[in-house]
Amino acid sequence: MQKAIICVDDEKSISWGVQQQIARAFPNEFLIELAESGEEALEILEELNTMKIDLFMLITDQMMPGLKGHELITKVNQISPGSKCILLTGYADDNILNQVANLDVFKILKKPWEFEEIKTAIKTAFF
Repeated sequence: MQKAIICVDDEKSISWGVQQQIARAFPNEFLIELAESGEEALEILEELNTMKIDLFMLITDQMMPGLKGHELITKVNQISPGSKCILLTGYADDNILNQVANLDVFKILKKPWEFEEIKTAIKTAFF
């Protein structure tokens, strides 16, 4: 069964960059979708479910207009409980860490991150 990764960031260049890095590291391994908001990511997840495509991983920014990353992760955990979630944040302060403490978050990465961190997280979760 095909597996998908959704990359979410309100800065399109960031999600596009993550998509390109994943596509190069894991050619033809995943369907990689981009979203500019948490709400758009949930729409994509609904479409994936309709097409019977598993969400393998959500990679989301924390600070976005509307739905914040930790709120999106909460919803994804409910809709797709087996999915791994990576939270990207430039604000890894105690408040953010407290917000995600009770969530099923696979990894928290501080911006700017090294791509090897995401690549290693995908390998660890998938292989």
